Amino acid sequence: MDTKTYLEVYKEHSGFVSHKWIHYFFIYDRIFGRFLEKGKPITMLEIGVQNGGSLEIWKKYLPPNSVIYGVDIDERCLQLKFSDGISFHLGSAADDNFMRKTFGDIQFDVIIDDGSHICKDVIQTFECLFPKMKNGGCYIVEDMHTSYWNEFGGGLGCKKSSIEYFKRLVDRGINRDYISLGLLDRIKNKLSKHKKCNSEINKMISQISFFDSICAIDKFYGVKEMPFKNVVTGEVALVDKDPTELKITISDRQNEINATKKLFCG
Repeated sequence: MDTKTYLEVYKEHSGFVSHKWIHYFFIYDRIFGRFLEKGKPITMLEIGVQNGGSLEIWKKYLPPNSVIYGVDIDERCLQLKFSDGISFHLGSAADDNFMRKTFGDIQFDVIIDDGSHICKDVIQTFECLFPKMKNGGCYIVEDMHTSYWNEFGGGLGCKKSSIEYFKRLVDRGINRDYISLGLLDRIKNKLSKHKKCNSEINKMISQISFFDSICAIDKFYGVKEMPFKNVVTGEVALVDKDPTELKITISDRQNEINATKKLFCG
C-alpha cells in the first residue's frame, strides 16, 4: 500500500493550524508503521486539540475510514467544525465518568496524550485509559521534555515526574519477572499507595520506547500471566553443557510458544 509520510501530509496540509516538533515527523512514521502497513482503519483518541489541525492531519495520514476523536477541556474548541470521521468532545480524558459517558464501550487502537503535559495529569490519564485500549494498541505521550521542568511538576530525577514514572514501568512492568521476590514485594507495597498503579497494567505492557520528548507504550494482545520460558535447539555443546542437560526443546514448549506468539502478534 502506497502511503505518504507524516512529513508529506504535514507539508500538504491546509486548514486548521497544527504545530509539531520537526523530529516528531519521523518518530510518528516509525511508531505508526505497523498500522499503515496493514492498511486497516484504526480508532484514535488525541487528548489536547488546540486549533484542531492535528486531528485533520491524522485523518489524512492514517488508513482510510479511520475514526479520530479529540478531547480537550478548552471550551473554545467547540467552535471547531470537522469533516466526517473526526469528532470533538469537551471534557477531561482523566475523568472516568466523562470517558464512560462519552465513549461507552469504544476502544482505541492509538491514544495520544498531547494535553496539559503536567506530570500528575499525564500519569493519571495513562492509568485511566491504558487498560481500556484495544489489545495490540499503542499509547503515546508527547512533549515529555516538560518532565524536566518544575512548573509542570517535574525536574531531573524527580520521582513524581512522568518520565521517571515510565522509566519505572521498565522494571515493574516489562522486566518484573526477574526481580527477586523480596524486592518485588517491597515495590508492590510502595506502589499500593498509588491506587491505580496495579499489577494488571504491568502485565499488559509489551514494549516501552523512549524518543526525544516522546514515550510510546505498546499493549500486549492479552495479559501476560506467566514468565516467559527458555528452550534449547541444536545438538553440540562444546563449551557449556548445562542448556543441553535441560533437554527442553521447542516441541516441549509448543503450547507456551503459541501463547507467547499470541501475546505479541494477536
